[in-house]
Amino acid sequence: MSADPAKVLRAVPAGGDDVESRYAADAWQAGELGVPAARGQRAVSFTGIGQSWLREGAKRWARQRLSTGCAFNTICAGAIALKRFSRFLAAGEPPATKPQDIDRALLERYLGYLAPLPLADSTKVLSRVFLRGFLEENRRYRWVPTIPAGATIYPEELSGRRRSLPRFIPEFVMGQLESEENLAQLRPPYRNLIVLIAQTGLRAGDACALPFDPLLSDSAGWPCLRFTSSKMRAEHQIPLSAQAIEAIRAQQDHVRQLCPDGSAWLFPSRSDSEQPVPYETLRKAFLSWQQRISLHDKTGCATTVTIHQFRHTFGTRLINSGVPQHVIQRLLGHASPDMTAVYARLHDTTIRAEFERYCQTRVDVQGRLLGFDPEAVTADAEWVKHRLSRASDTLPNGYCGRPPQQDCPHPNACLTCPDFQTTAEFLPVHQQQAELTRELLGAAEGAGRQRQAANHRTVLINLDKIITSLQSLRTERGKDG
Repeated sequence: MSADPAKVLRAVPAGGDDVESRYAADAWQAGELGVPAARGQRAVSFTGIGQSWLREGAKRWARQRLSTGCAFNTICAGAIALKRFSRFLAAGEPPATKPQDIDRALLERYLGYLAPLPLADSTKVLSRVFLRGFLEENRRYRWVPTIPAGATIYPEELSGRRRSLPRFIPEFVMGQLESEENLAQLRPPYRNLIVLIAQTGLRAGDACALPFDPLLSDSAGWPCLRFTSSKMRAEHQIPLSAQAIEAIRAQQDHVRQLCPDGSAWLFPSRSDSEQPVPYETLRKAFLSWQQRISLHDKTGCATTVTIHQFRHTFGTRLINSGVPQHVIQRLLGHASPDMTAVYARLHDTTIRAEFERYCQTRVDVQGRLLGFDPEAVTADAEWVKHRLSRASDTLPNGYCGRPPQQDCPHPNACLTCPDFQTTAEFLPVHQQQAELTRELLGAAEGAGRQRQAANHRTVLINLDKIITSLQSLRTERGKDG
């Protein structure tokens, strides 16, 4: 039986000169402090904070955060943010050298300094968030008592991030990433790790830090994945696909061969089996693999994707499959419905575009092209009606244009109904139905069943009109393509 990963970590020292000297140092090792470190980020340095008073305050702030359960990786990010602020203080004219110099006016200049920097929006947000947190907590704990109480960053100044839609991977590209032939070129443990992330939507850091045996069985005996979400700081369980289960079993076999004495981790580091594989190592291996398999888009141009895009793709696929948002929220471990709602907005955007293309090629039961103006005041209502109809009525040869709240006056008689709509994708169905209708018409006429023959004749006339129109539309679209 494998060791619990938590037991591999050293206990936090009770106190004394030893632990004090470790916290007094300008560089900390997570293992020496007895705290877990996600993504293999096991060290943090404060040496880049040039002002001694700010550096000591940052260390006391970081120690206080660790004592309340903050992740070590978050401490690392906070140190980077305070290093950036330190550089700004030193570059001023004149430079800000004393704690008393940090007033509201200086902070406003810092916000302006951050804005044009060539950094990701998320990095700029974190720079503001960590500095605000440090200043707020400093007012309470007085690590640097001479920083003015009015030195604050307001909540509305924290986030300038745009609400963007998920960056899902196009299915054409996913086909290459999920190809067995291509996956065979990705060596263990990275092959099994990538398959697991793609199949579960796990954050890469959480996947890297999985214990050796993360499986639980539900009441039906089907394996579920048990893991700790580093972002939410909570344990989660999610159901697994057969492919994800196979990847975990294969990785366990690989670890048994690699580490005969056992390992606490499902994906141990190749250089230190007592630690999980570092995220950065996985990222480099994933990027190199994309180059080896010549990953490309539909136009044939080389493309690259990030590991986190698998998570966006997983959520997008679930939404497109009709999985309810609250279920996806549980699967992805989102803290609020708003985080999951972006996938629904993406789905609506994508499906609306498909709907507008569909409207340019639909014909009615008489074979007449139905017009559609996406700018019309009724466009949104028609879109909603279409979505409701798709959800409630499934026809083998087209779509019903009648709102689903209304009863159907033509049950089983769509080809004589004025609300019937269809497109070129159903052309083979219509052609087959026309042949059958001709046979039924001949049989009815031969047997003298005039009323039945009249019904078949009406249907056949409409089918011929529909087929002629759809063939013409297909020819025109072929020329345009």
